[in-house]
Amino acid sequence: MKHLLLLIAFVCIPFGSFAQKKELLEDKETILARAAQAFDASLRPGTELHETIVKENLIGKYVLQVSFREKGDISSVFVVSAEGHDQRSQNRFKDLIHFLELPFKMPKGRQYRIEHTFDLNTIQR
Repeated sequence: MKHLLLLIAFVCIPFGSFAQKKELLEDKETILARAAQAFDASLRPGTELHETIVKENLIGKYVLQVSFREKGDISSVFVVSAEGHDQRSQNRFKDLIHFLELPFKMPKGRQYRIEHTFDLNTIQR
């Protein structure tokens, strides 16, 4: 019985590790397009970011310059422009974006930057 359980455990463990690997993207245009899609998807209802925006009543329309590295980690967030906002919302939203992680990875040693518009005023509350 112990051998059977041990065998099942060894067979199932590799499948779990395959499911968690991020897709590797190498083309710059593809990377930037997928990053924009990921940012848009993060604002959809049901996501953690959306729930936080609604719960904390964050407002404003922001153009952010977001830099990210090889494993999808956000390395910096810079506010290019903001309108219809308050300083608390701007600072909190900038922090929330900084903690996001993109669902793909890129070649080692590479860093990319994208300017993206986030309109929190259009989010359904």
